[in-house]
Order: sequence, then C-alpha cells, then structure tokens
Amino acid sequence: MKFILTVALSMVFASLTLVSVRAGQCPEGRAGSAIDDRAPTTNYLVETEELDVIDLGKEKVNIPNHNLRMRTITVQPGGHVLLHGHENRPALALVTQGEFLEYSNECSIPVEHKEGDVINENSRVQHWVKNNGDVPAVLTVTDIVDLNDTQQGNFK
Repeated sequence: MKFILTVALSMVFASLTLVSVRAGQCPEGRAGSAIDDRAPTTNYLVETEELDVIDLGKEKVNIPNHNLRMRTITVQPGGHVLLHGHENRPALALVTQGEFLEYSNECSIPVEHKEGDVINENSRVQHWVKNNGDVPAVLTVTDIVDLNDTQQGNFK
C-alpha cells in the first residue's frame, strides 16, 4: 500500500511539473500570429525604471557599444506596451507582479503570463502585452542593448 501511495504521489508531482513548464507558453497546435491591425503603436499607462547596467565592451565578452541592462516595466490596469520587436535586443522578462496577455507573431492566440512566468524575447519575436487585471503588472527585464540602435525597443 505504501509503495502504491508513493507511486501515485510521484505521478501527481510529475504532472504538476509538466504543467508548470508549459505555463505562459503557446499551446501546442496554436502556432501563428495573434497580431493584427488593432496592435497598439504607443505605450499606455507604462512606466520604466532602469535598475542597473553593465558596459559589455569593458567585460571579458568584449561586445563594444552594447550594454546588459536590467529594468522594471510597470503597466497599470488597462495599460499596454506597444507592438515592438527584439531584432537587436534579446531579452528575458520575468513577471514579478500581476498578469499580462501577450499578443505575438509566434502564437495565434494571446498567451497569459502570470507571476513567475518568463517571456522569452528572442530576435524573431514581434509582440505587445496588455494588463487586463485590477492591479499593476510588473516585468523585470534583462536585455542586451545595442547602443547604436536608436529604437531600443521604442522606449528606454
């Protein structure tokens, strides 16, 4: 009986792990684009704060004119971050508060990102996010910034 209970608990924990790995990702079979002509071209109710920066030209990796940057992006309820890409600015964005809906060129439906989810913003991604919740939604973003690129993701 003890063995059966152990196996059953192991299966439950394994299934929970599989669910958490899939959280915040495009569901299987839904590849495509959720971007249409309603995508915003300006930010609304968005605040950014730079937390720190490293000049990568002065580091062992020696990438001149590039910074490794960490910042927070806070989107108030009803607010959104404009449609943008990451061709020259790869980033990882951790949802540290609230929830976001992400509309991207990689998934045919909006993807919900909750606290603890990471949004992978690679060079192929075009996307925008919206806060449909009742509390401010916060991303802690680490990105590599090309100092020669004047767009910088359309906001600093």
